[in-house]
Amino acid sequence: MTWTWLGAAVLAFLVLTCFVGYRRGFVKEVVSALFLLLSIGIAWAVNPYVNEFIRENTPVYETVQEGCQNFVEAESEGGTSQEEENSLIEGLALPDLFKDNIEDNNTQGVYEYLAVSTLGEYISEYLAQSVVNGISFLISFLLATLLVRMVSYALNVLSRLPVINGVNKAAGALIGIIKGVIFIWLAFLILTILCNTQAGKIGLEMIERDPFLSFLYDTDIFIRIFMSIF
Repeated sequence: MTWTWLGAAVLAFLVLTCFVGYRRGFVKEVVSALFLLLSIGIAWAVNPYVNEFIRENTPVYETVQEGCQNFVEAESEGGTSQEEENSLIEGLALPDLFKDNIEDNNTQGVYEYLAVSTLGEYISEYLAQSVVNGISFLISFLLATLLVRMVSYALNVLSRLPVINGVNKAAGALIGIIKGVIFIWLAFLILTILCNTQAGKIGLEMIERDPFLSFLYDTDIFIRIFMSIF
């Protein structure tokens, strides 16, 4: 594993968020971070309804499912034995975290839950449901962020915060880094949603090669929660 230009760019972004947090100070950064967490909380609450709407009232799921089927067919030629199936899964152009989840859930019970009968159908259905889950959360997050921004601007909260002398700049820098990591996690979620596209494949391959990016990806709470079908 080696450093990549994407890893360097992500590190530079974190340094920038740290610097911005240092300049703004602890109080304003905390309020800004609370707005971000509030947006995530609202998104979490409305996500099931957005997910249901997308599946039942839009062609998104069918389109994603077709794309995932094409992706799986291009990546494999099939297999019948457990060893062949595991080898096929390991050969997918996906992050290890994703492949581990697919391999762990490769059971008869999951096949029945997804109403599939072959490994290829299982993988494509698993990916399709995971991708739609990610899409619905991103839409929920954008709507929640817009709502919170409108309310905060109406209340003019940030502009009324006093500039406190001697505020802890280091604490502001720390909050800035935390916010930066959250935004990077969201970017990784978008990249994972695009796993069956050329850009997604290239990005995920770079993450696999870069130890810093791999660490951030493996600790991505959005990937772990919203890319799970259960």
